[in-house]
Parts: sequence; structure tokens; C-alpha cells
Amino acid sequence: MNSIHLKRGFILMLLGVLTTVIYSFAKNDISEVVKIEYKESVVSYFGDETVTKKDLLKEAKLIDIADRRFETKWRNKDPKGISEEYTTSGAVFMKPGVKPRIGRSQIEKEFATSVKSVDKVEFFQDELQFFGGMDVAFQRCHMLGYVDTENKPIFEGSYVILWKKEKGEWLIEYDMFNSDK
Repeated sequence: MNSIHLKRGFILMLLGVLTTVIYSFAKNDISEVVKIEYKESVVSYFGDETVTKKDLLKEAKLIDIADRRFETKWRNKDPKGISEEYTTSGAVFMKPGVKPRIGRSQIEKEFATSVKSVDKVEFFQDELQFFGGMDVAFQRCHMLGYVDTENKPIFEGSYVILWKKEKGEWLIEYDMFNSDK
């Protein structure tokens, strides 16, 4: 009789512990994911801050503006300006077959060569995810590169960028791309 009561007590205690554990995970889980569509891409937030769709749209537009600034600086053959789109310390640019370029001065040297062979680039966002206090973002895009005499792109690629807010401005912390063709 005592063993039956002990087994029931043990089972009830185990169920209580499991219920508490499951409840605590559910209660402390990250907030509901907020998502919007922006320029044929998905923009989302993962974190525990209260973020609205309006907040997401505002930050997505700011990163879009940063992408367009980059494109303009490329068209203007401005490698220094392009390097200033990266964070002030520790920014990393990676491309296939070359060691990572670390810091603005190395990134500027890399783009001094790149802007000579490709006259224009266009970026198309596929996905944008914000994290934390909306001060870090991951972006996945595809890109096209042109020479002015060509109507068709001479380069097609994909890239990922880790954006970081620095003094209220979105700048690139990590940038990596590959050729799709």
C-alpha cells in the first residue's frame, strides 16, 4: 500500500516539475516574431523587445538607403566612400579566393580595384532580420554587376551582410559574397 502511494506521489511530483519546466520555457521564450514584406523581401525581428511593424519598416528603409548609398559610391568610383559604409573598427569584407579584408583601409584598397572592373552594381534584398535592441541586422541579398557598354549583367552573385548601428547609423560589420554563375 505504501509503495502505491509513493509511486503516485513520485508521479505527481514529476508531473509538477515537468509542468513547471515547460511553463518556464514557454513564459521566458523570445517574443513573437514580427514580420513585414518590404520590396519583395521578408523583414523580421527576433528578440525580446517590443517592436511594431512600423518600427521594422522604418529600419528596413534605413538599410535600403544604406544599400543605395553604396551603389552610388560604386558608380562614382569612390572606394574611400565605400569603405566608410563599414564600421569604424573591425569591419570584415570577404570574397572568394582572397583572404578577408579587415578594417576600412584594407576594404578601401579592395574596392579601389573592384570599381575599375565593374561600373555599376545593383543590390536586391531577399531577407532582412533584426535582433536585440534593433541595433544588429542580418541581410541576405542578390546582386548584379554591369559594365556600362553592356545591357546584361557581367556578374551575378549573392551576399550576406551583418549590419550594426554605430552612432545611430547602419554600417556594415561583416560582408561576404559569392558568384552565382
